[in-house]
Amino acid sequence: MSVALPRAVVFDLDDTLLDTTGLEAEMLVGLCEAVNEELPGVEFDHLRERYRDGRDHLYERVLSGEIDIAAYRRLHLIAVCEPWGEPSETLHETAIRLRDEQLGRSRFVEHAIELLRSLREADVRTGLLTNGPSWMQRRKVDLLGLEAELDAIGISEELGASKPDPAAFTATLELMGSAPADTVMVGDHLDWDVRGALAAGMRGAVWVAGDEDEREPPPGAMKVARLGDVPAALAALA
Repeated sequence: MSVALPRAVVFDLDDTLLDTTGLEAEMLVGLCEAVNEELPGVEFDHLRERYRDGRDHLYERVLSGEIDIAAYRRLHLIAVCEPWGEPSETLHETAIRLRDEQLGRSRFVEHAIELLRSLREADVRTGLLTNGPSWMQRRKVDLLGLEAELDAIGISEELGASKPDPAAFTATLELMGSAPADTVMVGDHLDWDVRGALAAGMRGAVWVAGDEDEREPPPGAMKVARLGDVPAALAALA
């Protein structure tokens, strides 16, 4: 990269570097078939909508330590299936298997590895800040080989704080040896990644919003549709 860039960049993991949505869409095909075997009449689009709606709020209970991932998955499936009935233990077991298989297929978002390597070539320090249990997020990191591509990895359970808590950003920057004023956050979650980074005093944030979200980011942040658009946004924030 020949343009000016921030001295450091922190990336979110799920749906920023990791193709969580694509993997999830593949998993939901199997889940929809399994639910229909037990609770007939389920349409894929309706199931997908229920799977996505409200889960951030439920996942916050994991991040706070109120429940673990096993309880989260159980409560989530119950909420997803509510219009059609109560899922059986067999359906819970199937859903867990499908989720574990999804995790095992972890893959990069398009342009992710190229972006990480081009930043390193430009002497930009790079780090990761992701919310979630250590065992789960570390497995994704290992499957993607991210230890070799980043200068530091921050996982909320290991840090003792979760995005959007400024303490999570501060702890990750300490691992990187980077100052907030020199560092830009890149992530897909407007509240957890973007507003959280700005509240922590970081130089700016790039919101990877996709094509359909019409919301606008707060001052200090830039909105892009996909990861391939991030380099231009980083240069604008440098």
